[in-house]
Amino acid sequence: MEFNLTKGLDLSLEGEITNQDLPNEKNLTSRVALLGTDFHGIRPTMFVAEGQEVKQGEKLFEDKKNPGYSHLSPINGKIIEINRGDRRSFLSMVIEKNDDENSFEVDTTFEKSSDQVLNFLNDYGLLGLFRTRPFSKVPMVGSLPNKIFISLIDSNPLSFEPKIIIEDNLEAFNKGLELISYLPNDGVHLGISNDDLELFSSHNINYHKFNGPHPIGLVGTQIHKISPASLTNQIWTIGYQEIIKIGKTLISGYLSNEKYISISGPQVFDPEIVMTNYGACVEELTAGKLLEGENRIISGSVLCGHICEGPKAYLSNFSNQISVIREVNKDDREFLNWLRPEIRKHSSLRMFLTSIFKNYKYNLTSAINGGFRAIVPVGVYEEIFPMNLMITQLLKAIVTEDTELAQTLGVLELDEEDLALCTYSCPSKYDYGLILRNILEKIEKDG
Repeated sequence: MEFNLTKGLDLSLEGEITNQDLPNEKNLTSRVALLGTDFHGIRPTMFVAEGQEVKQGEKLFEDKKNPGYSHLSPINGKIIEINRGDRRSFLSMVIEKNDDENSFEVDTTFEKSSDQVLNFLNDYGLLGLFRTRPFSKVPMVGSLPNKIFISLIDSNPLSFEPKIIIEDNLEAFNKGLELISYLPNDGVHLGISNDDLELFSSHNINYHKFNGPHPIGLVGTQIHKISPASLTNQIWTIGYQEIIKIGKTLISGYLSNEKYISISGPQVFDPEIVMTNYGACVEELTAGKLLEGENRIISGSVLCGHICEGPKAYLSNFSNQISVIREVNKDDREFLNWLRPEIRKHSSLRMFLTSIFKNYKYNLTSAINGGFRAIVPVGVYEEIFPMNLMITQLLKAIVTEDTELAQTLGVLELDEEDLALCTYSCPSKYDYGLILRNILEKIEKDG
């Protein structure tokens, strides 16, 4: 099946990776962290304390809302920080490593059935690599999905081509793909941009070709076109690098903990791809690689990543990139800048002269270029949002916390990243991702 989408926005920035060769050496950091933002709504029961030595694979904490699934230590090391925020919400757990060994042995001799595969993933902390739709949470222990979706397309700004990672780890990818194919009732669905990869084939695996601008690579876009998620259609999603992690674990018999990421953006000297740990320390990864001045370091895309600072200055488990842009302050404000025929700035509404230059690369900063105001229905969301939803009405519903209307309009299909372009293009300067998360939590709690 092939889908050709026209709605969306490809944002071309300075600092793209020109050399997409994979590194020969690993860039492993001395500290790694498990981030609370990777596990929405988690209420951890701690099994360890600060100062305690832990081994790779040792249980660190369990979610009170999902008993039976424990988060395991990714490395051998020492717990140096357990950080909490408002109302004791879990922010991060930081581990200082003792060595680089993957020493946690995994039993790979089990029957290939849905129950046994689920037990394997649960026992070795791999169930947390999946996310559910609706709500984007770790699947409940014992549950099974109707379908699993994997996107082999990365259309985010400054991203690299997933194909080069998959080709270099094809055996591991196919091994992981074969394993998870036992889980869903209605198959595994992969979104691809080309069909020249020798991927695992089975009656339970379906390939769908997607073409178009960002957010064509987001798994939410692909789910919407094939089988929209709902309370009665439970979907699981997983990233292609997480499939490789499962495959490497199966092949080696040891828990794998490495992944490829890019370090790129307008404030990066020499954008590159590096191989590092899951949860790596971003400060160590970017040391000596950034331009002088105040920079905003982002784990993930510039459109939908988390700012790396304080207790959260670590790589998200679900990020394949670190993006760096310049942090602006009050001294950077320009008088009536929106009236100028700019040749350096980007506008989704095509207000500047740069809209006539198709291949222009922008040096975007953290400036939002305006103040907060009521939602203005000027049609900008409809131009860049590819799902067949009444997007302006849906955004108004989540801003006003009308949960019934929001559910009718399709809010349960969405994750924060699905609204990232709406946030970027919003004349009213709303952070729709944050608002969406609050609404989803309210719906999950109250219905």
